[in-house]
Formats: sequence, C-alpha cells, structure tokens
Amino acid sequence: MIESSSSFIKSSIPLYHNAVKSVIFKCAELLMGIFIFKLFSLVAARSRQFTSYLMFTEDYIQRTLYISSRGLSRAGLVVLTFSLLNIVFSLYGTLLWALDSPGYIFKASNATFADYNSQRNDNPPYIIQLALNRTQLEGITERLPQIVGSDLFNPGLNYTLTGKVSNRHRTPEVITPARQDGVGARVWLDSEGFSVSPDTISMYPSVGKIGNATFDTKCVKFDGGSAVWNCTFDNAFAMEYVQSVTGKPEVHWSDATELDTRYILPERLDNIWVSVGQGGGSALMTQVFTVTKGKRRHTFSQATLKVTMITSPGDPFARGEVTDLVRRTWSSNETEQKNPLIGNIIDGIMNAQNNNLSYLFGANTGGNNNKSAFQSEWGFYTPQNNNNSQYSIVSITSTNMTLIRSETLDKAPEPFEKCERSNFQNEAFGGKVTKTDCAASEPAVGQQGFYGQVDTAAMMIIRGLGASRSNVSAESLDNDVLNWIWDNSGTIESLMVARGYSVSVDPSLVQISVDKLMVAMSRLQLALSCLALFLASVMWLVLMVATDPLWTGTLLANLVHTTSEPNKVKPGYITRVPDLSLVTIGQKRVLAVDGRALTVADPAPFPLQSVGGPGQYPDKQ
Repeated sequence: MIESSSSFIKSSIPLYHNAVKSVIFKCAELLMGIFIFKLFSLVAARSRQFTSYLMFTEDYIQRTLYISSRGLSRAGLVVLTFSLLNIVFSLYGTLLWALDSPGYIFKASNATFADYNSQRNDNPPYIIQLALNRTQLEGITERLPQIVGSDLFNPGLNYTLTGKVSNRHRTPEVITPARQDGVGARVWLDSEGFSVSPDTISMYPSVGKIGNATFDTKCVKFDGGSAVWNCTFDNAFAMEYVQSVTGKPEVHWSDATELDTRYILPERLDNIWVSVGQGGGSALMTQVFTVTKGKRRHTFSQATLKVTMITSPGDPFARGEVTDLVRRTWSSNETEQKNPLIGNIIDGIMNAQNNNLSYLFGANTGGNNNKSAFQSEWGFYTPQNNNNSQYSIVSITSTNMTLIRSETLDKAPEPFEKCERSNFQNEAFGGKVTKTDCAASEPAVGQQGFYGQVDTAAMMIIRGLGASRSNVSAESLDNDVLNWIWDNSGTIESLMVARGYSVSVDPSLVQISVDKLMVAMSRLQLALSCLALFLASVMWLVLMVATDPLWTGTLLANLVHTTSEPNKVKPGYITRVPDLSLVTIGQKRVLAVDGRALTVADPAPFPLQSVGGPGQYPDKQ
C-alpha cells in the first residue's frame, strides 16, 4: 500500500467485492504473460529460432538445460531473457496490489438513526465541549458534524450527523398569550399558563436592600408581552449579578403556580456551564431541551452568547473599547451596528463607571409567531468585598430560545421518586431521568403535586472566544471567532437539534450518513490493467500478421499439421483433434497420431508406417 494525495493514484473506483478486484488483477497478470510470450515469439521468428520458440512452453529445468547446451548463442540468450522477464511479469498482479492507496474507500449512504439502534451507545454524553482556536477555524468547520455527533454509537460505525430531521407533522404549537401584563416574553404552550421563557428575574437582585443600598425596581418596565430595564444601582448588588448563571430557561407550569416557577439548571456534577456561565470569560452555549406536561411534550432549541471584558480597580475601561465590544455583539450587520440605542447603552456604562456604580440594560421580546423568546442584557458591574472594589466587568449576554416541536405522547411521564413536601418536576439529562427537584424546592402552599418533566437533551459549550482577563475588546472577543460563530450558527443549531432528537425525542426522525468500507481501485491500477490488455492484444495481432502461422500455433497444432494434414498449407486451430497415444515399439514407448508412430526422416516425401498394435512388434532381445 502506498500513500498519495493524487486523485490518479488514490483509490476511488468502487468494486463492491474483493473478489472482483482480484479477478481484474489476475487477468491483467495473465495478459501481461501473454504479451511477453507473444513478444518473444516474434523475436524468435525474426531470428529463425524455432527451437527457442518451443522452449518458451517448457518448464524451467528444460529451459536451463537448453540454455546450458547452447551457451551464449542467440538462441540461448533469447530463452534466458524470456525466462527472466516471464518471472518478473508473473508478479504483475502483485505490483497492482502494491499500488493500493489505500485499496478501499468509504461510500456514504443515508439512513435514520433508528436503523442502527443495535449499535447505539447506551450512555452517550449529553454535553459537548468545543475549544476554538482562530488558527484552526477552517478545520473545525469541516469537523463540526463529527464533533456534535460524537459518541452516539459504539466504536466501529462510521457515521456523520447530517443535521436533517423530520418533524412528521409534529409542528410547533403555541397559543395566544394567556396574559401579557407584567410577564415579559414567553412561549405559551397551553391555556392554563404553561409557558417557557428566558430568566424573567435576571434583572432583579434576590434582595432589594443591602445595608444602606436600595435597588429601585421601577427601572424595570413590562409592556404587552415584552420587558425592558435600564437600571443603575449600588455596587453592593454587583456580586450577585456576576455570580448568576446566564441562559437558564424558566418553566412556568401554570398560572396557579406562577410564584413557584422552575428552571432548567445545569447539573453541577458534570456541566461546566455552572462556572463558565457566570463571572468572566466569553463563551457560547447551545442546547436542546424538552418540557413535558401530562402527555404534551414540547422541544426547544436555545443559544446563549456570553461576552465579558474585565479591568482592575483604578484602570477604567476606555470608551472606545466598550463601544467596539457593544457594537460587534449587537449584530454582524454594520448598518445595524449604528442603532442609536447602542449609544445609550454605552453612555449608561460609562456614566456608571464614572460614578462608581453598576449598570444593567436589557430587554426581552417574543417573535417568530410567538414561537420564540429573545432576551439580551448589557451590564457593567464592580463587585465589592468589605466595600472594596475587586474588579470591574462589562458583561453582555444574549439568549434566543425557539419552540421547534410539539407532540402528544402515548403515556405521560411518572414521578421518578416519591415527594410529599413540595411541588416537583422530573429532571432528565440526555433522555435519561436521574432525579427530581423535590429536595431543593420550597414546601408546597396548598395541594402538593407533580408538575411534569424537563430534559436537557443535548448541550454544547464553546469556549476560546477570547481572553478571559482583558480590558481590550479585540482580545476579550476575537473578531475572527465571532464571525465564525455568526457564519456557523445555523449549522450548529441543526446538528444540535439532530443530536437532541436522537437521544430524547425520536431517533427515527434523525438522518445520518453512514460510511461503509468498500473495496476500490485507483485510476492508475485501472490504467495498468488496461495496458496489459492493450499490449497483449496488439502483440498477438502483430505476431499473426508479421510471421508464419507456425510461430503463432502451439506445438500440438504444428505436430498435427506436420503428421496428419498433408494437404493443408498453414497450420491453425484444430477443429477435429486426432487421437494422440503412446505405443510400445520394442522396449520403447513412442508417440503415435491416429495409430501411426512418429519418426524422424530427411525432408523428402516418405510414407507413414501404420501401427496396428503393440503385439505386432517382437521384443528385442
């Protein structure tokens, strides 16, 4: 086997079975043997070396004896050269096998995930991590299907997620918002208030008063299913904002339990978003999750971008750096980056910095025919410890969650464990229910009950967007990496949806591409095989045209022509083969043709002696 990047040398022609390839190479080897035989037959004919010609069909012992008897004569050299080349070209098939590069190809065929259920990994990870490097973005783009689809099957199956799924008429189903006053953006799922939203209290601290500092909640305003907040507050509240994990979907199970909403939280035991999703450092989180109430299950796709820039006390942010960071995260469109609201946000950040305060501007709104909810926040915080500023951080977060599928299950989920103290929900990860939130929930007020089930089907955390401790915009968020995220966001989402469907929704809806190992040959091997056919055919024709038929016939044909066809001028293929036998003449067995013994005589007409049988000849004493 050889290695080559040349398309001419690299294996590319599928053959479906190794036997086919073996037959082709064996035929090429035989044809090359025919070429050598016919070539030297022509050489012998031109040299009038008929004995040498006959030696070509003898075994190696007879040829060796012939060469020894003839010495360095032309006849001996012809037979010697033929023998050597015949040995060399008998390895022609081996040469063709040696040119494998690599001798097989992977042929892709489309299938569904369910077609290979027997080879599925029973415990695939639901979290995928990807560290970006600006020098390797092109390669990462090519490997995205393999990265997102990793570990879904056991080793041995060469597959690729295509990002194609079929909803089979299970289109997203939403209802008209049950209420809009004071609730912000949500995706409404039933008339009882069942809905999903971004974190609706991310703009509020958990307590409204710390020491002498008071948070003014009037800075948050709700308006017809959306909200906007523009808050400047004391640094005493900053630490809580910095330590809050961003991108938490909030599930509102009903209007009756509106004050007891639940979050789909990252699992502390295995999910690094617990730490990456807070504090400093830029990252992108995408996930697919489901919420199930009764028999109704809804599937969502979410993307959360978090970008930060940090500086030390006494080294304030430059306005230009803040401006650059806000504009680049606002949109990839330069026209949209000129939105006047950007200037207001920048002014709010700079004023807070100048007055030793913290600042938060944000908004949420619905869209996509009520199937999506968007929330973005631009914050400037200066956390304190014992009234001493620790650092200042500009934090920009953006969350987009969209309902992508609604369906009715045959059976509603059952509680994973018994819970008598509070309302609770099942919590699943990667399609497997592992716990409930019973222990962490507040005691129920009134009748206790089971809400339903939430499932973080698949999550991808992308790091390496920039330096985690820098007050320079270009370092905190690498522009090449940001552009890569803009360009590949659609691909990432489709692949993540496919992964989420495969483990938590319905694997028969997910299309994969399976690469099957198939025997193949290269165009070089095909050309060399055809060359053997061409050379053998041409040399055969040349020998027929350029020489007497005696040089193209076999020993049998020449023998029969000499002994049994006195009226035929030229030998050729025999249609009626005579009976060749061995007869005993005295103590010797001789060759006979149709009962007539072969004898050697001078080249003059002579009769052939009839042989009746061995009994007519007395034994010599």
